[in-house]
Amino acid sequence: MWIRECASLFQQDRRGPTFLYEPPRRVSFSNATGATIPCSAVGTPDPRVTWTSADGAPVDDVRGLRYARPNGSLVFPPFRAEDYRQDVHATVYRCAAANAVGSIVSRDVAVRAGESS
Repeated sequence: MWIRECASLFQQDRRGPTFLYEPPRRVSFSNATGATIPCSAVGTPDPRVTWTSADGAPVDDVRGLRYARPNGSLVFPPFRAEDYRQDVHATVYRCAAANAVGSIVSRDVAVRAGESS
């Protein structure tokens, strides 16, 4: 009986992730400014936030062009115009959050970087 009650209490404390901040549908920026796209979620246990491309492939860091912060933000630092990459700077991303209880995926985030004038 005691074990069942403890298990029941443990289950009640567990919650699937929900977004605290879901990224916007569109993010435009210049190569001179760069951009940071925030994404954060809560749940119990704490969810892990990751980024994927539109086809569901995990987003890896691209040195000097794109990286994910531990807080869930996807960062596009300022870059030289000649370093522009369509697969990084003009594509669609999704933020995902998952824990042992469940997972959620954000709406599509269309990213567009342009050259500063």
